[in-house]
Amino acid sequence: MHIPDWDSRFLSKLNPRRYVETVAKSRAGVIMLYCNSHIGLALYPSKVGPVHRAIGDGDFTGDVLKLAHKKGLAVVAYYSAVFNNAAFLEHPEWRIVPAQGEALYEHSRYGTCCPNSPYSEFAVAQTEEICSRYDFDGIFFDMLFWPYACYCPHCQARFEKEKAQALPRTVDWNAPVWVSYTRARERWMSELAGKLTAVVHRVAPSMTVTHQMSPVLHGWKAAMPYSITEHCDYASGDFYGPPVQQSVVCKIFSALSRKHPFEFMTSRCTDLRDHVTTKPRSEMEMQAFLAPAHAAAFMFIDAIDPVGTLNKKVYERIGGVFEKMTPYEKYLGGSSMAEVAIYVSSESRFDFHENGIDMAGSSRRADNMGTEFAGQHMEAVMGAARSLQEAHIPYSVVTRQNISELARYRVVLLTNVLLMDDEETAAFERYVRNGGALYASGYSSLVDGTGRVRKNFALAKVFGVSAQGKMNDAQAFFTPTDARLKTQIEPQEQFIHFSGWLPVAQKGARALASLTRCWYPEKDGTVLKPSFASIHSSPPSLEATGPGIVFNRLGKGHVIYAAGPIEGEKQKVNRRIVAHLVRELLRDPVAIEAVAPAFVELTAFDKSEQHRINISLVSLRQEEEPIPCSGKVLVRLDKGKRLKTVRRLPDRRQVATQSIPGGIEFSFHDFEVFSMYELEYINS
Repeated sequence: MHIPDWDSRFLSKLNPRRYVETVAKSRAGVIMLYCNSHIGLALYPSKVGPVHRAIGDGDFTGDVLKLAHKKGLAVVAYYSAVFNNAAFLEHPEWRIVPAQGEALYEHSRYGTCCPNSPYSEFAVAQTEEICSRYDFDGIFFDMLFWPYACYCPHCQARFEKEKAQALPRTVDWNAPVWVSYTRARERWMSELAGKLTAVVHRVAPSMTVTHQMSPVLHGWKAAMPYSITEHCDYASGDFYGPPVQQSVVCKIFSALSRKHPFEFMTSRCTDLRDHVTTKPRSEMEMQAFLAPAHAAAFMFIDAIDPVGTLNKKVYERIGGVFEKMTPYEKYLGGSSMAEVAIYVSSESRFDFHENGIDMAGSSRRADNMGTEFAGQHMEAVMGAARSLQEAHIPYSVVTRQNISELARYRVVLLTNVLLMDDEETAAFERYVRNGGALYASGYSSLVDGTGRVRKNFALAKVFGVSAQGKMNDAQAFFTPTDARLKTQIEPQEQFIHFSGWLPVAQKGARALASLTRCWYPEKDGTVLKPSFASIHSSPPSLEATGPGIVFNRLGKGHVIYAAGPIEGEKQKVNRRIVAHLVRELLRDPVAIEAVAPAFVELTAFDKSEQHRINISLVSLRQEEEPIPCSGKVLVRLDKGKRLKTVRRLPDRRQVATQSIPGGIEFSFHDFEVFSMYELEYINS
């Protein structure tokens, strides 16, 4: 409902009863009701800030709340923080000031206010007004992130007071002052979130509170720390990327959320910039069912028409999706049975290639709202996640906030983590020495938490190699020397790598693959200076330059290290290799896995108090016509657990099983989007 009021027709047909009746067709259990929007105009009779003129003397918010509660719908209030055009225009001294200057706003629809300015007092006062006036079930604070790095007088004064330094204006991830500025921005935004949560808890203790957490995947400019969950009852956020993004987000939210279920949101249209194009029904179902597959809640977002009307057929379509989901809700819950985890570092959401950029001279799209590419580490995380999903190896996420849980997992992936402080490296060394298995790549542990490059990997003993220089950004190849690894790429002899690599020397590790450069540094080759070996491509040279992938043992554990983040490449063969290396580290099969098409995701949750396990299968195909999926699920229960029965949900029809070494398997047939099974077991 981000609708302005400069045209008298805007929201002129907004009718509370028609609004509730239309939304109710979605069969949702909860609706989110806008109290304001990015425009900054209140949709209720506010005395703190300006009111949308279409509201007049009425109370749209109050009327909708009463009507929704009568229909049994819970209602969550929506409040747009930081993004507030009205406050931006009325109080220029509150503005976030980009390094390029306020002229950048001439190309943007969004006016944003700095949390270090008096704006924070205004936001707190308006939140108190909303919570005092209305009996909402919860509140969602949107947009608590920075669309730009701010250089306003308030930020400059605060940074100088805290750090006795001027705000840095050149990106340099190897300079402590730059890293310190980034951490300060994260802390300042979290502080505003804390103030807003505190006033809700004081005025309306029964209301749940959460903040927009979609920047968990955004780059450093958004500066939203994972620690913002300290101010959230549950994790929540909206996303618009491919299925692997939603899968990773669900696992990050599961790791971060203080309470469960967490909430995943996405639009019913193809994205927020498209007002009319509805996603295919199969895509809507796929996105919706990925949430319960992670024991989570799901929300569709729809944009109201400027005059204030909604498309009833859209809500009937959503109702058809939610009707299919409802029978599964009573079976949700439990704890993830994943035995593999990916470590996601919120401090590494950047790219070392940005070093040297002058903030005042950097160009960027004005309206991307901080959603820029999150850099080398997150690219590797996404690639690793897709490798595990396609191999049907259930996985979870570990972050700094739950690093104490490393020991829960048989294998942890440390994918090109750009910054690691001493506490993190100590935790991973302890994990391996105590019997854990680690896959690591690229920069992991070479740069400390302040940006300083260490003389060697902090985890050099763990990896069994030492760093011999800086990251080389040239194209290279990995040439397997291990017999089992060779079989994964046949008939190829090498697999290509574009994402940079570190020269390393073996210090006790055994090589699984060597690193091979191109014949020449061919990026400079031209027709006048033909320093290339092949005109179209850059083939590998004849000799290896050093180790590329190594295996090492330390204490009770074992490690595979790759000199470059091979998991971040787009080639299918790379994903197959990463899955193979994870299986090598596992040694024994995981407890639950599947034989299924690559586009199927498998999740499993143990409800130990009920002696039941939920297994979900989701087809991640996004095409209009889904393909029926068939395959089988393999289950190997822990010693002390004996399988009693397997039932298909929600009809609870018993499923035939067959014995396999260490467990059972059962088949599934012709599901199109989602299928769930319940395993009942006995503790013997």
